[in-house]
Amino acid sequence: MAKSSLIAITFLAVLLPSARAQQSVGQPTDPVVDGVVRVADQIKLPAKEPGVLVQLSVKEGTQVKAGQVIGKIDDSEPQMKKAAALAEYKGAYKRWKDDVEIRFAKAQELVAKAKYEKMLESNRLTAKAVTEVELNEAKLDWDHFKLAIEKSIHDQELAQFEALTKQAEYDAANLAIQRRTIIAPFDGVVEEIKRKQDEWVQPGDTILTLLRLDTLHVDGAVKQSEFDAAEIQGCDVAMEVKLARGRTTTVRGKIVKVSNLVRSDGVYNVRAEVANMQEHGTWLVRDGLPATLTIHLGTGANATARNP
Repeated sequence: MAKSSLIAITFLAVLLPSARAQQSVGQPTDPVVDGVVRVADQIKLPAKEPGVLVQLSVKEGTQVKAGQVIGKIDDSEPQMKKAAALAEYKGAYKRWKDDVEIRFAKAQELVAKAKYEKMLESNRLTAKAVTEVELNEAKLDWDHFKLAIEKSIHDQELAQFEALTKQAEYDAANLAIQRRTIIAPFDGVVEEIKRKQDEWVQPGDTILTLLRLDTLHVDGAVKQSEFDAAEIQGCDVAMEVKLARGRTTTVRGKIVKVSNLVRSDGVYNVRAEVANMQEHGTWLVRDGLPATLTIHLGTGANATARNP
């Protein structure tokens, strides 16, 4: 009996390490990869129209909000064109919608028609009561006012086209003003100013460089032999970066990109997007810092891929 128990214990001792090894293979630990912090967006804001940079309301290091006006190129000429187009549009629009001339021409046509028909009636009752010359003049007046109606309608249509043309000129002037207004496309920090206020700029000249620091990217590499792409896609991540005097901070995000290409060294690239934090009004994590990225398996859209 004792011998049988000893054999059973020995058998279990052999099986347990094998079971643990299979469990370890089936449930891998979260991968840890090294990477470098990069800004999610960096843009060199250019001048779109030539002119004098009459306003630049930011300095290097200024934090700006999306939609904030941060500069302006001289727009006095398009402003004048806009005002002129607006005034001309209002006049043309009024003529377009005003039907006084049409109604007056119609009233005149009715009077002239009645006069002509009365002369015809008089001639039917009394021969040559109205001379032929007078009758022709009355008929001419009637035709004149019928044509006046057509002309009034035609003038109204022309006023409509003029109003639409002036509307287009107004819109074009407004666009020219907008193209001379420098607006921040996203929340960010002014990294570098290339042009000074009161300088002349040409289309394409970089006025300033703007960085988006509220969202950051970290690129790393994962071994294909250890993790499939489906296990990594969409997973939560924790990014640790080192700060001054040995301090560290951790920010969190998600894997937003898994490369479809496996490199010759057997790894594929991944990208995480993380939310930055501020400390005393300054962004804590900056572009260029080395980072350690821990990818939490089983938290992505394809979490069930680990456990079919």
